[in-house]
Amino acid sequence: MKRLQIFLFSLFLSGGLIAQKIDGNSIEQVYEVPNVSAEALFSEIHYVLSLIYQDVDKALQYKDIKSRRMVVKALALVPVLDAYKLMNPNSTELSDYIDYSHNYTLIIKVKEGKYWLKMSYQDGKYSDSQLTEYRLPFPAKMDFDETDLEETIKKAQIEMSQDYYSMTSRKKKQIYIQSQPRVLKRYQQTLIDYATIFFQSLHKKVLEGFEETDW
Repeated sequence: MKRLQIFLFSLFLSGGLIAQKIDGNSIEQVYEVPNVSAEALFSEIHYVLSLIYQDVDKALQYKDIKSRRMVVKALALVPVLDAYKLMNPNSTELSDYIDYSHNYTLIIKVKEGKYWLKMSYQDGKYSDSQLTEYRLPFPAKMDFDETDLEETIKKAQIEMSQDYYSMTSRKKKQIYIQSQPRVLKRYQQTLIDYATIFFQSLHKKVLEGFEETDW
């Protein structure tokens, strides 16, 4: 986590960042690229996207040169803290994190000397070795409030009251229930970090494209 924080800080130093906005499952960012026309900036961003995605023709769902807008749809693997591992720390069959698949939509709008990014996540899910699909018990939000935390705890309490957990000790049940806020807060921060790293990495490559180099 410390290395991640250092990496994010170094990216922020690259400049050009105006503002970041979070609303539920969406995160927005505006970047400035002074003295660059909208046409040149749009073209460079498209070039950078072709470097990021292996199959950019599949990922890029919409591109309009006239309005200077693009829409990308892709998949992100987001590690989520496993509350069952916290409940059973000595279990070798469980891992600390589970990678949940999150489909996301990236919208890009370009103007003279600046561009706007918005990433919106869909709720997470994963399939085990038996191809059984599981969904996260909470939505892909990045601004959970106290009401959300309370609701998640109530759901955990209901889950632990089921007959399936009748042989589970009271202590383990409490660990699971009390770990929910920790899991939720870590999860929302991971979503923010993923988008922030993506945005900043894209912006860094865009800036590099306008640097003069001899070749």
